[in-house]
Amino acid sequence: MVEEKHQLTKKNEDFIFRFKKIVAQNSHLSAEKIEEITDEVTAELLAAQGTGTTAVQLFGTPTQAAQKYLDPTVTAKKLHDYKFAPLALDTSLVIFMLFSGVFGLSLFFAKQQANQGAGIISLLLIAALGGSIYTGIILKLTPNPKAPENAPSNSRRWLYLIAAVVAWLIGFLILGLLPPVINPTLPPVAYIILAAAAYGLFRWNRQKAGLKGGFFAISQLSQQARLDSAKTKK
Repeated sequence: MVEEKHQLTKKNEDFIFRFKKIVAQNSHLSAEKIEEITDEVTAELLAAQGTGTTAVQLFGTPTQAAQKYLDPTVTAKKLHDYKFAPLALDTSLVIFMLFSGVFGLSLFFAKQQANQGAGIISLLLIAALGGSIYTGIILKLTPNPKAPENAPSNSRRWLYLIAAVVAWLIGFLILGLLPPVINPTLPPVAYIILAAAAYGLFRWNRQKAGLKGGFFAISQLSQQARLDSAKTKK
């Protein structure tokens, strides 16, 4: 095993322990190969740990981390292997679920505020706008091994970020001003139901696109791409 393993946090040590156990129980790999795989994952986790990235953000669950070793015929897809649409839909649905869940609960406990900023049309459009902008900026700023010559300069990175924030704020403000006649506030239960329906669509899109990880999978994919890029530069 790697000598630096003791430097892992308690949570990350537990992650490695469960990862190794899953690989050992569900594969026919030799003990030496399992140790080699565990060392590889531990080294990646140590590198990410220094930037404050958790094991879940980097790999997902221990089962998800072990999957590519349990099924060698499946090659894990990288960020730039995915098309824009499924990534944007994934992120938009997460935003919609969070907003609709919060609106549903807040309106349920404070019905006198039912007409303040929770219109269904603005909610849908804000989620779509936010998901699209966030996906676009992540794809622009994350190193792409297939087109390293197109990597943006630091000044251009800042321009992208500023433009994204401005676009989000302007869109948020404009959509928040939509009149109730075309942007009605729904009953609290309706928002909860919509959040559940969005979760179903979220799971379907994940399965169809092959996306894995936490809620914001694109962030996890971006972090992995940055770690891979850093390795190639060494």
